[in-house]
Amino acid sequence: MKSGFSPLAVVLAALVLVLGGCGAPKSVPTGGDTLISNYPVRCITVLPVRKPLNPDDDMSPAATAEMARGIPVLDRLLREQLAGRGDVRFVSGHQLAGLGEGLTPGEQALVREAGKRFGCNAVLEVFLERYQERIGGEYAVEQPASVAFSYRLIGVDSGAVLCRGTFDEVQQSVAENIFAFGKARKRGFTWVTAEELLREGLREKLSGCSYLVPAR
Repeated sequence: MKSGFSPLAVVLAALVLVLGGCGAPKSVPTGGDTLISNYPVRCITVLPVRKPLNPDDDMSPAATAEMARGIPVLDRLLREQLAGRGDVRFVSGHQLAGLGEGLTPGEQALVREAGKRFGCNAVLEVFLERYQERIGGEYAVEQPASVAFSYRLIGVDSGAVLCRGTFDEVQQSVAENIFAFGKARKRGFTWVTAEELLREGLREKLSGCSYLVPAR
């Protein structure tokens, strides 16, 4: 059964949000994903996007195949978002494989070596946790796009996590979730692709970390 954006649902959602806006609590700006704001970052080594460190062993073959398609997509989007920043060093998959040779097993050792090898005192790790493509078109779908990823920015010298964040969204219609109206309006009341959902999420999460704001 296909889902679509009903014009009536859109109108009703807008009306409810307008009428309820007066009494609704306003969102309070926060510091985003930044945990430590005064770390003297010289430059950032960006590792390739990977699967989670503790993957779900019950993942179906179809889901595994979609993850394999999604990892290079998120990796490309990450490079696009941070393009133009002279303090960022990207690590290729081949270089990452070389970093692990001869190291004591463990993520901390990999982070230290990555920072040392590229002369940076901060390392960015991004993990793709779910990637499900939209089945259908812009105005009617059998399955909406669904993505999830997490990231952490680590200070090499101290091992402290400077920023950490998670993005997890299954696109919903306004009829399913009235509070999705704002996002639906920005998307032109259309069903987006998994890549478009990743792009939105990545922009949102990077902007929440004071060290990772994209170059303008």
